[in-house]
Amino acid sequence: MEVKLFKEKGKYNDKKTGEEKTYTNFFVQCGDKRIAIEPKYFGTDDKLDKAYSGRKQVLDAFAEALPEKVTTV
Repeated sequence: MEVKLFKEKGKYNDKKTGEEKTYTNFFVQCGDKRIAIEPKYFGTDDKLDKAYSGRKQVLDAFAEALPEKVTTV
């Protein structure tokens, strides 16, 4: 069974500031099932997770663009 990593990028407006921001969603596809994944933040109030940004960058670098949905009539 083949496993693939996909990403979906887009824009949204922040509800508090009204500022336009970008998002990236990640998905793993195993066979015909696509599962949303998110890198975990391991920081606490006392200690930052310095590797969080790096984990997101690795996912972004290796993920393919999410293909468009195929609709059948």
